[in-house]
Amino acid sequence: MLSWAFFLLGLRSYILAWQPKKAWALRTLDIAWGTFSLVLFFMLPKEFHWQSFVVIGAIIGITLYQRFSKPKKFSLPSMIGWGCLYMLGTCAAISCTFFKLTEDKKIAKVILTGERQQTWITWKNPQTQLEGAWLDSYEVIVQDLKGKELSRQYIYGDLVGLRAEVLTIHWPFHLLGFSNLCHLETLYNGYRTSNRHNLFPHFAAALPFSVPFFQRVWTKLYQGQWKIPGVKSATLESAFFPLITADLKPTKGTYWLIVGNSGLTAQNETLGHPKER
Repeated sequence: MLSWAFFLLGLRSYILAWQPKKAWALRTLDIAWGTFSLVLFFMLPKEFHWQSFVVIGAIIGITLYQRFSKPKKFSLPSMIGWGCLYMLGTCAAISCTFFKLTEDKKIAKVILTGERQQTWITWKNPQTQLEGAWLDSYEVIVQDLKGKELSRQYIYGDLVGLRAEVLTIHWPFHLLGFSNLCHLETLYNGYRTSNRHNLFPHFAAALPFSVPFFQRVWTKLYQGQWKIPGVKSATLESAFFPLITADLKPTKGTYWLIVGNSGLTAQNETLGHPKER
């Protein structure tokens, strides 16, 4: 509700600015305060309660009437009170902006269609001879936030993972409007146990860079060839999704891939449950 209080204060300042025969310096000051009040209004949460709105509006209306009915005299307590109010609003707006810019952000959608097909695979690991077998493969689709398809693959194994390069930004730069950066790099399979990981074949597919022009720029930033202020860390992180359920049926569902202060995570689109990392 604090945001709507500053909205009303902004209107009050603009109304006072257009008083007839008002000095240009005071008129400019009123316009500046009104503009600052509206800036705070847009930065703060817009929770609206009409009872509080009416009470605050009535109080501001009374003060506005008093300003028009008799000349304004300087009052130190009044100035301190207004200063504390705007300082409170500024601190609240900065905090809200910080938490908004550092909250988890969706970066891609992963769709497990539940479609299954048999794929002939030959492989060899250091501990065995050349092997071949028909393996169950499960359709996995990766889309960007606009619904553009980035990859569609049939993946064999127990899990499918998405690996991403993440650049973490220092918190002061969040206040300037910057957020953590992420580039989806690879789609690959995985297994639940180390024994299965050592025994069965592996698969990986590169994901295309969303804007090829910026690929070289990203590579230089991520590898530290370009040193710029604000970059806290560069990490390589993965999020995993189960290809099969506990009763060995294909998993079917849609998940969001999310990057935030806790790193790379995934959530069910409908339930919001985090998946394996």
